[in-house]
Amino acid sequence: MRKLILLLIGIFFLNSSFGQEIEMKLNLLGYKFVQNGERLNWNELAAATASFPESNLLIKKAKSQKTIAHIITIIGGGLTGIPIGQSFSDKDPNWTLAYIGLGITAVSIPFSLSAFNNANKGVDTYNLSLKSASHKFNPEFRVFAGPNGAGLSISF
Repeated sequence: MRKLILLLIGIFFLNSSFGQEIEMKLNLLGYKFVQNGERLNWNELAAATASFPESNLLIKKAKSQKTIAHIITIIGGGLTGIPIGQSFSDKDPNWTLAYIGLGITAVSIPFSLSAFNNANKGVDTYNLSLKSASHKFNPEFRVFAGPNGAGLSISF
């Protein structure tokens, strides 16, 4: 009986140590994801949420939107920077190019906001699923006996 109790305690701690909450922070350079005190990049975050498909889908969508926003921002910044660089030299700058660049940069804002919202929802969904999964841990015990002996069966 003592071994059974120790086994159940061990299974409980093993189950609770697999899923750790992920914390999302926003800093000046972008998003920061932390799990167990260690920083996660986007690929590690997707791997950590792989066991919960809904949150994993949101994380992957946020990663794609973030990449699109970065590409659009770089293009818009380059188009804005060319006339500014020309103004420092003796050349006549084409300010129309700067306005187009600012417009393209403005297009990246909705992508960036969507990426933030999806990442936030994905992390929240993961953390909520993790909490509800730990409450659903209901093992089933069966004692059986046969012509060759007796045993205990544990089903999860």
